[in-house]
Amino acid sequence: MSLGYTVRVSQVEPRAIAVFAAEGSEAQALREGLGLHEAVVGPMPIHRGRFAEREIVLLEAGVGKAAAAASVTYAHTRFAPEQAVWVGVAGALNPAFQPLDLIIAFDAVQYDVDITAFGRQPGELATGERFLPTDPELSHRLYQAAVRLGFPVYWGRLASADRFLADPGLAHQVRQTFAADAVEMEGAAALWAARSLGLRLALVRAISDGAGEEANESFEVLLESASARLAALLVGMLGG
Repeated sequence: MSLGYTVRVSQVEPRAIAVFAAEGSEAQALREGLGLHEAVVGPMPIHRGRFAEREIVLLEAGVGKAAAAASVTYAHTRFAPEQAVWVGVAGALNPAFQPLDLIIAFDAVQYDVDITAFGRQPGELATGERFLPTDPELSHRLYQAAVRLGFPVYWGRLASADRFLADPGLAHQVRQTFAADAVEMEGAAALWAARSLGLRLALVRAISDGAGEEANESFEVLLESASARLAALLVGMLGG
């Protein structure tokens, strides 16, 4: 029996995808690769646009764990993204890794957190968390995109701290203590904030250097090439 009117079922547009980068070079490569031309006023450089029929919001978060947690919280509050990806470079701890290799994190740890005086393990937070997992589905999509593009890619664990690790002795200690594959300065804090907010987050890093004595010199040389590779990966993942 007809009710005398037509019911139209509208399709709800998927929510935005947030992309985070700490460095200006990383953000610029992503902005150009994804065609994000609209600047957004905010407490940090923000650009938005559409790619592969999805709204993308890119936030240049700044360096360090405080900046990471703040930018994830801000993005969640203002843009309500459905999912997020943090991209950037990292120093290799795993001797198998070469410059420009990609690492898709299955989890991350804040290696500079130390409340062992209270019976906690190194890197364990007061909340009891230590190794924070990334979103498995989103991480798998990034891995598949890297394989399609022919990029060398590995699964691994990231270790984060508010320091640029250029000490070979400390690098060895972090590798041994946490079984970490690479070090950087934002990932674990971004994951902690995202998890508390219910935001799905993946972490991908391009190896820029080995975490040792010459890390500061090689980092600058490879940053541009690493940023271009990360942008190509995001384009491949979102468009594939």
